[in-house]
Amino acid sequence: MGIPAHTRIILINDNQPHSQEYSITRPMVLTLMLLGLVVLAILVFLMLSFAGKHNERQVIAELETELQEARTAVQGVSELSAELQYMQGFQEKLLFMLGVQEAPLANADSLAAWLENDPATSAEALQRSAALSLAPKPDRWPMSGFVTKEFQEGAANRGIKPHEGIDIAGSTDTPIVAAGGGRVVRTGADDYLGNFVEIQHGMGYVTVYGHCSRLAVGRDDRVDAGQIIAYVGQSGQATAPHLHFEVFVQGEAVDPRQILEGDPPTN
Repeated sequence: MGIPAHTRIILINDNQPHSQEYSITRPMVLTLMLLGLVVLAILVFLMLSFAGKHNERQVIAELETELQEARTAVQGVSELSAELQYMQGFQEKLLFMLGVQEAPLANADSLAAWLENDPATSAEALQRSAALSLAPKPDRWPMSGFVTKEFQEGAANRGIKPHEGIDIAGSTDTPIVAAGGGRVVRTGADDYLGNFVEIQHGMGYVTVYGHCSRLAVGRDDRVDAGQIIAYVGQSGQATAPHLHFEVFVQGEAVDPRQILEGDPPTN
């Protein structure tokens, strides 16, 4: 059944004797129907959009919760990692003090090492432990002369290379003495240090003496503070005779000025 050309709408009011009559043409009816469909489509679209936004807000809230939980977990892992590293370092130092495990190299470039080999027996381990506990730390400058280069930690992000010791100028074959009593743990020749000596002192202290012309001690020798161990030279990467002097504490290179008082004697 099609839409008539004219549609009459009669309104009858009980309180009035006359009725009211309206006439609507076919185009007007079609227009009203079209507007109704448009309004209905808009309402459906708005409802679907609202439902979608609501779901998105729920998803965002869940993601924020998961992100916060992940941050908390990462923070916990970082704290555990830091604690494990501290415990590992403490364990290595303790084993080193007891002489039951080879200690890692203090610095690969300087060849500083705390121990060379595992103790063969428990008696040897106790002997090493006693030596470490009783031997004094370094307490004197190894030679006279002027400091030509200070200790520098370095900064890789700024292109600053570390200088893990102090350079003291001196004439060739000037005697170099031990900065403290201890045991010679390494001697030899290195590309950078040239002829070098390393001495292990008490409580994890190690001193390194580089660029020597010749050595006066050998590995495993016991030396006293002030004893001549080598002579000044310019072996290795050196442009002039001088001593490159390093100090390690528990495997970490430190500024010798933190350990020794004042300046090297100049006479």
